[in-house]
Amino acid sequence: MPITINFKAKGDERINFATLDAIRDGEIEHVIGIDRGERHLLYLSLIDLRGNIVKQFTLNEIVNEYNGRTYSTDYKDLLVSREGSRDEARRNWQKIENIREIKEGYLSQVVHIIAKMMVDYKAIVVLEDLNKGFMRGRQKIERQVYEKFEKMLIDKLNCYVDKQKDADDIGGVLHPLQLTDEFKSFRKLGKQSGWLFYIPAWNTSKIDPVTGYVNMLDTRYENADKTRCFFSKFDIIRYNAEKDWFEFTFDYTKFTDKANSTQTKWTLCTYGTRIKTFRNPKKNNQWDSEEVVLTNEFKKVFSDAGIDVHGNLKDAICSLTEKKHLEPLMHLMKLLLQMRNSETGTEVDYLVSPVADADGNFYDSRKNIATLPKDADANGAYNIARKGLWVIRKIQSTPNGDKLNLTISNKEWLQFAQQKPYLDE
Repeated sequence: MPITINFKAKGDERINFATLDAIRDGEIEHVIGIDRGERHLLYLSLIDLRGNIVKQFTLNEIVNEYNGRTYSTDYKDLLVSREGSRDEARRNWQKIENIREIKEGYLSQVVHIIAKMMVDYKAIVVLEDLNKGFMRGRQKIERQVYEKFEKMLIDKLNCYVDKQKDADDIGGVLHPLQLTDEFKSFRKLGKQSGWLFYIPAWNTSKIDPVTGYVNMLDTRYENADKTRCFFSKFDIIRYNAEKDWFEFTFDYTKFTDKANSTQTKWTLCTYGTRIKTFRNPKKNNQWDSEEVVLTNEFKKVFSDAGIDVHGNLKDAICSLTEKKHLEPLMHLMKLLLQMRNSETGTEVDYLVSPVADADGNFYDSRKNIATLPKDADANGAYNIARKGLWVIRKIQSTPNGDKLNLTISNKEWLQFAQQKPYLDE
């Protein structure tokens, strides 16, 4: 017998307007950001309305309890293993094992975890816009599977029931919750479906979560003249003997217009290490990687070029004429600005910022500070959640009845990430 639930709902967007009213009335207390990562199937970050991380964890592994016992399944390893077995089966003309059931079982459990967190923490969920944020090719979940995850989440939130609650409680069997609008198509989703919001993916993972620094410098080597012109635009290039690192102070206005109306003055420091990825002729020209100490590498290049690091570095660099000296410098600048560092064939994947915060500290995900993203994919989920925080602020500052624009521009995102206006409220 077919049943239409919530058939008295007034209008297609009733749940959207109810959500906006709830946000304006302060009924939403947290934001959940979900990222489709490079080292993780999905990554989740839960933040409060001041931008503080409450929880952050990978959804590679699902933990269940049954009859007092705890069961754990690492779905990432399971899916990778089954994919490999399927490829081998194709080559050997053997029976191909179907992994569709594994994926669907995984997604149903993920959806349950997210839905329960939304209710428990009174949180909206923020996802990347499929239309703009999924051109990247290194994610562990392919586009079609992610779309299935989105639809399953929306369907689950159409009529959410917590079976652990009494039937007469809010959220129980007799009083289910509607947290999303009816799914019609991805094209018609827009920026909102009830408690679910969509944001553009621009610079959510490769951004310093503390200072909001984003790389907009072009470090490609083309020729000697353009390289000298590049270094001539820096205000100061010097060696800090006390800290034992090199400092490159600049203003984005001399390089690009993309940073207009955001913080433009920065100092890059050769703090820490970076992972260099290259074709290794000793390994049949396969991709390989090695960790380099930035400051030491800059010293080597300056020494080979006959440059005294204690002298006027800017003038010395701009007086170089040979490619053999200028090209290595540009390669090192690229490494200096490389925030995400991944080692081929391993789980090594960390973020390190070339910019110090107001206290002189550099964000380095390897430090495992609980209040900051603990790896590169965690940073993506965290900043997706922070864009959701911007959405909440936008809704709260727009009076009921006025036109509401939930599209966050690149400029607005950088202003929000760099100034952290929510910390003062």
